[in-house]
Amino acid sequence: MPTGVPELDDLIEGGFPADSMILLVGFPGAGKTTFSGQFLYAGAERFGARGVYASFAETKRTFIRNMLRFGWDFERLEKERRVAILDLSVTREAGLQTNLNTIMETMTSMGAERLVIDSFTAISMALKDAIDVRVMVHLLYKFLKKANCVSLIILDQPWGSTSIGQGIIEFLADGIIYLETYFDEKYNLRRRLRILKMRGTNHSKSPHEYEISEDGFVILKQKRYTVEELEMMTMPALWNIARELGVSRKGRKQELINRIIRATLGVEKRLAPTISRKRRKKPAKGSASRRTTRSSKRIRAEEESEK
Repeated sequence: MPTGVPELDDLIEGGFPADSMILLVGFPGAGKTTFSGQFLYAGAERFGARGVYASFAETKRTFIRNMLRFGWDFERLEKERRVAILDLSVTREAGLQTNLNTIMETMTSMGAERLVIDSFTAISMALKDAIDVRVMVHLLYKFLKKANCVSLIILDQPWGSTSIGQGIIEFLADGIIYLETYFDEKYNLRRRLRILKMRGTNHSKSPHEYEISEDGFVILKQKRYTVEELEMMTMPALWNIARELGVSRKGRKQELINRIIRATLGVEKRLAPTISRKRRKKPAKGSASRRTTRSSKRIRAEEESEK
């Protein structure tokens, strides 16, 4: 199923797998809600796929207003019954099962093929202990498999955290898209997407820069370098490129060049050789003279024995 982000479709063999559960993970401000809105809006407008946006975090009014910034008129789509926006933020304490029933009834009545739950984090915060979270995860998983749709589950990652989820839902998910925000050497805010998991696809393993523009969520095209261009660069310049691409900066220049070429989808045939030439060991000082001396002694001994 097309994601609504054409550049992402190219990285996962055309789109999300059918009936899959995808986790969208990222820090605040990474663009998770924008990505989700684009997924639903493009589905309805371009692919004729109805969708449901179930919000446990922000209000329906806020979501519609924020999406209008990109020219996405969700109010119109809702009137046309192509998208349903469920404001569950004030009723999340009423019980997960009640909310799931509301979502299922809405999806069934309109024949929805896409679902966004914003967010798993907000749901889990309403629960008191880890056991309740585990029960909720399995309940949610069974519900989504019965829904026969592609579901996008948002996970909010706190600043400074390196973990994803509670250690359960990421194993059940069919795919994980990680939206990373960081500051470059000039302290400019940068964004980077990583596909950590996508079952049934030969997905990209490289990080990809993206931005939130007036058109929405856009993955930037990576610059492709030739071996000749990289060989002309200094090591600090290569380190900067490697840091931006999220690849290791360790090793010699030739190894670093190959890593950059692979990360930017360069032409494999033009890769510089990774195996360095074996250096001949320099003979130790005096070793040559010792060999000459031994050879001379052996020759003289043979001459004396023949006499």
